[in-house]
Amino acid sequence: MESGLIIKARKKFENELIKSDIKIDVNKLLIQSSIGTFVLSIIILLFFRTQLKLAANFTSSLISFYMLSLLIALAIAIFFIYSWITLKKIKRKKEIENVLADYLQLVATNLNAGMPIDQAMWYAVRERFGILANEVEVIARKVTSGYDLEQALMEFTDKYDSDLLKKSMVLLVEGLKSGGELAGLVSKISWNIKETQVLEREISAEVTTYVIFITLAAIIIAPFLYALSHRIIILMSEILASINVESIAGLGNNLPLSFSGGEAISPSDFKTFVFINLGISAVLAAMIISTIKKGNIKSGLKSIPIFLAVSIIIFLIASIILTAVFKNITV
Repeated sequence: MESGLIIKARKKFENELIKSDIKIDVNKLLIQSSIGTFVLSIIILLFFRTQLKLAANFTSSLISFYMLSLLIALAIAIFFIYSWITLKKIKRKKEIENVLADYLQLVATNLNAGMPIDQAMWYAVRERFGILANEVEVIARKVTSGYDLEQALMEFTDKYDSDLLKKSMVLLVEGLKSGGELAGLVSKISWNIKETQVLEREISAEVTTYVIFITLAAIIIAPFLYALSHRIIILMSEILASINVESIAGLGNNLPLSFSGGEAISPSDFKTFVFINLGISAVLAAMIISTIKKGNIKSGLKSIPIFLAVSIIIFLIASIILTAVFKNITV
């Protein structure tokens, strides 16, 4: 049962690699990922060196922190591989969908000229169609060698994660099976694809205001507010450190401030909190924007590193500016 699940998962993973056109052996990819995960876990473990020095039992703490580091590294590796495969699939999908309508229009023209469907598809190939032209050549070679055209078309669609391509080819295959007039059908499929793409662009333009607001909030406003909070924490720490608690102890309960309980949060701890939150904000903002504009989360994966880098840079620049602004304040 367990080996069956492993085989099924392996086949699914290989199918995803085919859809993304990543020509690499699965075993090689797993070995490279394992090595990278191990190295990354060691690097992450170095961030816990302060806690390890303060731990009472060093050995047990080392094991615990390494397991935590390994889990974090594994999560990062899985996310990286998933993002890599997904972005490659989206790129191939766009390359096909951008030229599919024009290609089918040429196929319809050839069908109107009296060509059979296989010749109409072959003679509609143009160099500007790029990856689609290569796929049509593969289909033509299969049909020439005695392969069934319908099966060749369905195998072609299985290589791409595109609902638009799949629905178009399914309609074409159904038209072949029914033996109806194909020229009109192919022409209608082409026009429907163009209408769908125009509608998607209109929807994307309509939501531009929301996209701008989310982008500004995630990568500009939030980092600036975090920088301001960080500077205030530093300033308050300096003020509290300059107060001589013993000299005012005689005031008793009349003092409106309490100095017991220690420092609630240190500037370094708050900076760690800021970086974690900026990472979460970058991920959520990229996914929300992708959902609004594209209708899916996957397209936003490529925006995450950009959002994260920009928000961190804004935070650091704002921290430098606020440090210069507050430097004249003495305690």
